[in-house]
Formats: sequence, structure tokens, C-alpha cells
Amino acid sequence: MNRCDFIPSFTSIFKEDFENYIKFKRSNGYKYGKERCYDLLRIDRFFNEINLKEKRIDQKIIDLWQQKCYSSSNNKRTQAEIFSRISCFCEYLRMTSHENIIQPEAHNLRYHSDFIPYIFNDDEIQRIFQIAKENSSIDKNYKTFYVMLCLYYCCGLRFSELHNLQIKDYLDNEKKIIIYESKNMVTREIPLSDSTYNTLSKYIKNNDYSNNTDYVFININNKRISAYMIRKYYNELLEKSVIPVRYDGKRQRLHDLRHTFAVNSLKQMEEKGFDLYTSTSILSVYLGHKSIVETEYYLRLVQDEAEKCQEQVKKYTNGLYESKVIYSE
Repeated sequence: MNRCDFIPSFTSIFKEDFENYIKFKRSNGYKYGKERCYDLLRIDRFFNEINLKEKRIDQKIIDLWQQKCYSSSNNKRTQAEIFSRISCFCEYLRMTSHENIIQPEAHNLRYHSDFIPYIFNDDEIQRIFQIAKENSSIDKNYKTFYVMLCLYYCCGLRFSELHNLQIKDYLDNEKKIIIYESKNMVTREIPLSDSTYNTLSKYIKNNDYSNNTDYVFININNKRISAYMIRKYYNELLEKSVIPVRYDGKRQRLHDLRHTFAVNSLKQMEEKGFDLYTSTSILSVYLGHKSIVETEYYLRLVQDEAEKCQEQVKKYTNGLYESKVIYSE
């Protein structure tokens, strides 16, 4: 079964409504994959737990669901995401003329994330790729990981976009790949630099694929390399490259390579004299963002980096120049 056709087996009083809700979301262009479906299944089971016998959602039921959200996770973001599922479902029920359905407010579960992505510096990137290249001759699995690492960093792709890449998505004659219906259902073309194209084309030519729907990145058994294997190699590589942990004591994510790509791209534009707020729209399309607002987040990261540089310069230039006193009559 195609993952986009998946619908769980609901059993509560809202069984048909859950099924129709999923179909409605997909008909409006949303992926609504298994993860979202399982979130609805949790609500379905919750309705059974409280022995709901009629199609009614009042404040008492919402409060019980909110308590369940709090008890299931200590993470504010997770709590908000779990709670939002029932809020959206209630909105759909009200839109389809269901009675006795309130519209819950989730303002008390809103969260603010102060997470700061890790931006690798040039020296760290050099160490990472030097060690990765040396280890790529070990076995086929590591070779696959190395090629993926090149595309993560050089193209700023999301993890799922590269992991799900199929042979049909690679256009050899045009030196580009196509990312179909990724996040926010955005499809885009990714032109490859000569070095990235040579690395990818050589990898594909050295592998055996049965048809154009095969996944590009495969393991020693000619099956798609697992996400576990990729992250395992990545974490080991960070250790060998002596990359310090993040400010919160955790390891860098693969997604931080995408952030690094975006920041470096903006830096290059700035160095070439481009207006960043004009050029950001180009980067926005390349990254597959739905709006330029998502991309403007990286402008803040570039500004933060600039401020850090200024602070470092002050340490060496403090007291270097005499202050000029201006007298006024």
C-alpha cells in the first residue's frame, strides 16, 4: 500500500469522521502520512477510553485530552502538537455541520523555541569530509553515506528528501535532481555543481538498479540504506573529526548541514555585494520553503555570526585608536 493511501482502523464513535478527515486533508494537497494518522488514532482510542457514545466534544472532554497531553510528554512542543490534532479535528467537524462540537483554544499550550542550529565552520567541514573520504573505501555502506553527506552539505537538502531520492529523480543530462512533493507539498529542481554531479553520477554508475523507481542510495545488499545506519555513521564521524558538542551538550543533527549550507550561501551573496533581502527569495525557492519568511530565519543567523565577529575584533582593537574629543562653543 502506498503510504499516502494509508488509513488506520478507527473504532470510536467518530470512526467515519476520522477517515473522511484524512481524505479531506489529502484532497486539499496535504500529505497526511502515517505519523499524522497515528496521532488521530490516539484520539480515537482516547474516545474509547472515556467511553464516548455520542458525537459530542465539550470542554470536559477537551480538558481530559489536555491532561493526557501533559502526562504523555514533558516537552512543551510535543504537548502542543498532540493537543493541536484534536483542535484541527474539531474545526473540521464544525465545518461539516456537526453539532455539540466546541472549538478548543490551545493558547495555554503554546511554546517558544529558543533552539539555535549549529553552524559548522570551514575548518570543521574540512575535517569532516577529509575523514569521511578516507573511510569511504571501507565498504559500500560507508561509500553511500559519503555521497549522501556531500549532497546534504552541497545542496542543503532535508534528510527525507535525499533518503527518498529515486533513480527517476536524477536527470543525468541536465545535471540536476528533482525533489517531488517534499515538505509543504513543494516540488523543486536542484542543479548540481560539477563536483557534486561527478560524485553522484559516478556512484550511480557503479551500482546496479533494476528500474527507475529504485532508491538511489543503497546498502551492500542493494536495498535502501537505513536511516539508522546514516545517523550512526554521522555521529561516529563527528567524534572522529573532534567536533565539539552543541551549546546544550547534544550532538549536531544532520539538519545542521542544511543550516550551514543556507548560511554559507547568504554569506557568499553578501560578499558579492548582493542585497540579502532581495537574494533571499532565490535561496527560498532553492531550499523548498513555502514562503520567504521561513528563509529570513537564516538572515538572523548570519547577523548573529557578524555580531560575534565584531565582538572578537573589539578584543584586539580595544584602545588601539585614541578617542577624539569634540568641543562645542
